[in-house]
Amino acid sequence: MTPAGIFWICVAGLFVAFILFLVIRTLLVRVKPLPKEEFTPEDISEKQLGERLSEAVKIPTVTVLDGKGSYEPFLLFHAFLEKTYPNIFKSAEKTLINGYSLILKIDGSDKNLLPACFLSHQDVVPAPKEGWETEPFGGEIIDGFVYGRGSLDMKGHLIALMEGLEKILERKGKPVRSIYLCFGHDEEITGKDGARMIVEHLYAQGVRMEYVVDEGGAIMDGGLLGVNGKIALIGTCEKGYVDYVLTATKDGGHASSPKKRSSVDAIAEAVYDLSHLPMKSYWSKPIKETFRTLAPFMKFPYKLLFVNSDVLGPLLRWLLSKVNPVTNSIVRTTFAFTQLQGSSAPNVIPVTSKAVVNVRINIGQTQKEVKEYIQKVVGKEITVTELNPGFDPTPVSETKGEIYEIILKSVAEVFDGYIPAPYPFIAASDAKHYYKICDKVYRFGPIEMGVDDQNRIHADNERCNIASATRGAQFFARLIENTCY
Repeated sequence: MTPAGIFWICVAGLFVAFILFLVIRTLLVRVKPLPKEEFTPEDISEKQLGERLSEAVKIPTVTVLDGKGSYEPFLLFHAFLEKTYPNIFKSAEKTLINGYSLILKIDGSDKNLLPACFLSHQDVVPAPKEGWETEPFGGEIIDGFVYGRGSLDMKGHLIALMEGLEKILERKGKPVRSIYLCFGHDEEITGKDGARMIVEHLYAQGVRMEYVVDEGGAIMDGGLLGVNGKIALIGTCEKGYVDYVLTATKDGGHASSPKKRSSVDAIAEAVYDLSHLPMKSYWSKPIKETFRTLAPFMKFPYKLLFVNSDVLGPLLRWLLSKVNPVTNSIVRTTFAFTQLQGSSAPNVIPVTSKAVVNVRINIGQTQKEVKEYIQKVVGKEITVTELNPGFDPTPVSETKGEIYEIILKSVAEVFDGYIPAPYPFIAASDAKHYYKICDKVYRFGPIEMGVDDQNRIHADNERCNIASATRGAQFFARLIENTCY
């Protein structure tokens, strides 16, 4: 046999051995059953929850931006909560922050235990009537759904939390562990006057939390990742956020005699270049944990890929970046152009043209790195400036401690057969502010929704499934029972 033949036989042997290695690793991975107890969920009335959520939606607590709007609805919302949930308000010490953000503290019997903290936000984005099939703040109940702005983001979550806590207080009385409810009033504009100031207030008092739970994680169909069944995603961190303004300045003039290269041309090229040259994808710590957790539940081809993600990483990252926008977002920093500005008249070539790019920063990267990358791609003729202060990605909360295990247990008990898994939240929430007073900050929205309803958030015809919200209330009740009693 020739040396070349021997060489290729060796190559083939190594390839077969490599494939066998991957297959054997995959076959050795087994599903570990989640710990759970048999229990009877709280008897929470769907009819009553639906009616209460409807009333909450009717109060138009639209985020007040730059003094445009009214704070009066927030005070009406506080009065509604106090009237609707007497057990909570009878047990709680109430504190207002900046006039409209709300802290409710329920003292536990054991002062040695750090408190549990549950977040929600009262504010909702605006909802012009155009495009809606119902009144945006009508709170209409149709075919098992409450329609209206904020029904999903996030009054459904808030009402589910209040329903669950109200029931558990009624049945079990004073908790052992203290409980905080913290409801900001400006989450939709980063929580700078709400959640941030709540945290400053608590920090000044020396308060630390055992754990914090906010919106963010979701229940989704596992089919996208080759998992049979539903996945309950628990956010252990969130991506960073910043808006950059790209500005080009060149000679302007009359459109009848266009220059070879205007500020519009420069901005158009910058937008094109940045859209087609994204930052590199990579495995962050939390996404590694996501796939490590889900791999045992996957069908074989997917399982082979994800069990061996340490070896097949480049291929997997490429596939995830191509599958859909969500999977692309979990493996890279994303750029989304949202605003363009040129001339104020159709026949004038502008001296200055601008584009705003919304950036969601992957875990492990920083605003500084991102800005330097953008500047490198768009070139020196484009000025890159921050539209807002922005924030870097949050720390990553632990996934091995007792509290996290109890969250998993509570999910398994209420959502029987669903697979809980940690993941990096790709949007933003008030939770980002709470790391100053807590190391274990998690995000989980226990209201199950389909893709259609997910697409209604911040959009026309937002609605919340009442049965799903009722199950969410049972989850909150169970989590509180498992951690605070």
